[in-house]
Amino acid sequence: MIKLSVYIVTQDEEDRLPLVLESVKSLADELVIVDSGSTDRTEEIARKYGARFIFHKFISIGHQVRYAEQCCSNRWVLRLDADEELSTELAAEIMEVKNNPAFDGYRLRITDIYPGYKKGIRWAKHHKKINLYNRDKMEMSGLTGQDAVVFKTKNVRIKTLHHLANHYSYLSLKRSVEKYNRATDLQVKRALEENKNYSPWRMVGASTLSFLKYYIIGRHFLYGFWGFINCVNVGYSRFLKFAKYYEHTQREKFEYPPKVTE
Repeated sequence: MIKLSVYIVTQDEEDRLPLVLESVKSLADELVIVDSGSTDRTEEIARKYGARFIFHKFISIGHQVRYAEQCCSNRWVLRLDADEELSTELAAEIMEVKNNPAFDGYRLRITDIYPGYKKGIRWAKHHKKINLYNRDKMEMSGLTGQDAVVFKTKNVRIKTLHHLANHYSYLSLKRSVEKYNRATDLQVKRALEENKNYSPWRMVGASTLSFLKYYIIGRHFLYGFWGFINCVNVGYSRFLKFAKYYEHTQREKFEYPPKVTE
């Protein structure tokens, strides 16, 4: 059986952290929690579960997960967010992987959970991310705003696990809007670092097209009004990304407000 390190990054997660730690306690040979300065009971809860609790200043999610990954002792790692929880079925599936890892990495199906829902809807579109992997084969990129792995070798073998992970991303509309606002700031920063050039025309229709993509094609209408609310926010965040990029380019060209010569 392989040894498995589970790593999580946190910031004031006392409400949701117990869910994820309870769901991995039978799987983790090592728990690593990298925190960016919580002022609530996050550290107390982490230490209660026997986690190594490490402070690291937050630059972006890409930097933070890369640092947390490097703090792990084992070759095999499982990366989870503090608002994610393994279902009982998924935990059992990962235990089978621990007994016999036939692939180099495994994608998790991560589904949103809203108030009033005890589990996700499989037929609604969910996120698929390589969160369980062999660090000899891949690693977190460490890029600004990007929490995805990059391959270190060729011919990497990946399998998608069947069962779902629960994503409790919603705490309040205020928190969701603040989250999207921060995320789009980092997306623009990364675009500038990579010398990307977005046409201002991408703002036009971005919100509507993203809404339709997630609400209709992604079948988030199955979540009723919660699906509608979430897809409106996703569409608006898509618009914000291009609007903020346009704002940056215009402020680079023009002095605003103009300075007054005294």
